[in-house]
Amino acid sequence: MGVTKKKNILSRITESRNFGLLLGLIFLLIIAAVLTPSMYSVNSILNMLQNNAVYGLLAIGEMVVIITAGIDISIGATLSLSGVICCRLMAENPTMPAITWVLLALVIGAVCGGINGILVGYLKMVPMIATLGTMYIFRGCSFLFSGGQWWFPHQFTEGYQAFATKKILGLPCILWILILVIILAVLFLGYTSRGRRIYAIGTNRESSKVAGIKEARVIFLAMTICGVLAGLAGMLYTANYATCSYSIGESYEMTAIAICILGGVSITGGKGKVDGVIIGFLMMSVITYFISLLPGLSVWSDAIQGAIIIAAVALNIFTERSAGKRALKERSALI
Repeated sequence: MGVTKKKNILSRITESRNFGLLLGLIFLLIIAAVLTPSMYSVNSILNMLQNNAVYGLLAIGEMVVIITAGIDISIGATLSLSGVICCRLMAENPTMPAITWVLLALVIGAVCGGINGILVGYLKMVPMIATLGTMYIFRGCSFLFSGGQWWFPHQFTEGYQAFATKKILGLPCILWILILVIILAVLFLGYTSRGRRIYAIGTNRESSKVAGIKEARVIFLAMTICGVLAGLAGMLYTANYATCSYSIGESYEMTAIAICILGGVSITGGKGKVDGVIIGFLMMSVITYFISLLPGLSVWSDAIQGAIIIAAVALNIFTERSAGKRALKERSALI
């Protein structure tokens, strides 16, 4: 009996998708270590994570939306709008407390996400079409607010940059913020009724309606959360690089979606966990950093990212089919 139980536990671990992802990450790290040994100094690893932390924030927000069977392709534009507004006002008001710009970024993101939530949740627009429209609107607003201007390092206050670059216990603040967001996402999705409603909407909307779940409210909440994280990412991006223009964040939504799919978030909704997205984020970080260290591969970066997305979708399909077959066998054994 005990042996059977141990086998069941072991088989669940080895058959889980995250176990396969971990093996893939380890394999990738070994290859990178052989080809670019300099990649694995402490400073290199911290720089890699620091420069990709924004993608982690966007991916967690995107995950919440995708779980509802939706999608938000306006997050890159939200990042741009938030970054531009914060930078312009910071440059014009350098004596303002730096926390002001963090709060402003959260508000801007909430407004952008809320607009998407109204369009998709309450007006019943198709998520991709609605967020495609708002993507152009937010990007246009970013250009108008910037006036085509760029902001450079000498225009950034130390307090503003500190939210991304200042080190606490050896880690940059931007990584501490990402860790905090990850913890909050785990608690929200796994241990709150609102988090469970997000999964319920994505799993079966008809059943969730019968259960009394307000679909529009849940979608509005998911879109707003995604917008808040995109707004925060905009401020942190500009603080980290000490530069800004209306063009920042272009195609970032594609990378965030790729991380989600790679991390096992089902594009049809209802499935996805934060731990999978974390592994997907680490894999994508290693891949992009590895590519940047090998000049011959840099021109293939987009093609490689596309191949990763296709491979991740194929893995999702294979995993779901395998899980379905196992469940069918278990039910047959009980009959």
